[in-house]
Amino acid sequence: LTADTKVLAILDADFKAVSELTGDGWVMLDTTPFYAASGGQAGDTGELVGKGAVLDTRKFFELNLSKVNAASKISVGDTVKAVVSNARAESAKHHSCTHLLHAVLRDVLGNTVTQAGSDVDDRRLRFDFTAPKAMTDAQIAEVETKVNALIAKNIGGKTEVMGVEDAKNSGAMALFGEKYGDSVRVVSFGDASVELCGGTHTGSTGEIGSFYIVKESGVSAGVRRIEGVAGLAAVEYAKSFRAAVGELESELKNKDLKAGVARLRAEIKELKERLSSYNPNDVLAKYFLFETESIPMPSIDIKNYILE
Repeated sequence: LTADTKVLAILDADFKAVSELTGDGWVMLDTTPFYAASGGQAGDTGELVGKGAVLDTRKFFELNLSKVNAASKISVGDTVKAVVSNARAESAKHHSCTHLLHAVLRDVLGNTVTQAGSDVDDRRLRFDFTAPKAMTDAQIAEVETKVNALIAKNIGGKTEVMGVEDAKNSGAMALFGEKYGDSVRVVSFGDASVELCGGTHTGSTGEIGSFYIVKESGVSAGVRRIEGVAGLAAVEYAKSFRAAVGELESELKNKDLKAGVARLRAEIKELKERLSSYNPNDVLAKYFLFETESIPMPSIDIKNYILE
């Protein structure tokens, strides 16, 4: 998460090589702790201590470059202290959660389920997978419950580098169509999940905290998408629900939401019945009565008038 390193090259905001920089641009470091966006995981942010903020990190032709906003001048050859922000930990929680989600989806929907794409950062996860039809509410609830059960077990994580054939023989999940070198990185959480992956992950499933499925939708024919939150984002999601419940309790003037909604439904039903019982001719008769007695027709909402 930190490194004392040297600035090898600098590009300005227009990607032109410069010897020094103040403001926005890109730097390449001799040794970098910043993870470059790849494998569906967002690039790291952080800071070059005393120099400025690191806003993003990406790969360009296999070169790891960090986007910076230099508050003070950065020059080629400078020695700097690079520090990764706390967002890395939250991205890792979401990334590890996608591995658990993948495994559970195969358990619930069948082994024909394969990953069709993913996108994770410190605020949410998005996981695309092959499936012939939309998930039912019961299936969504089952997947969410089983993922949280794996999180609660606090299964230790392990990362190993091995030959690609050894990895496949170990049962590691590989993405169809991906090109792998002779050596690959295998990320596993016990027997629950074993996948080839180059991203950052938690030390155990317990670090993920909790997981909520926010949305399940279709992407294209035969491909579905789950959007969810984990870690601190899951806490914020739960807090938003609690706040919404509080607002509803206040509006309904009832701590029992089901009872409050049931009362409203009963009132609406009664009002509809009362409304349907009125004869429009009676309403017209009342109107003409006002006119004949030279009493001006009051400015009222006709529905309220009918109910009165």
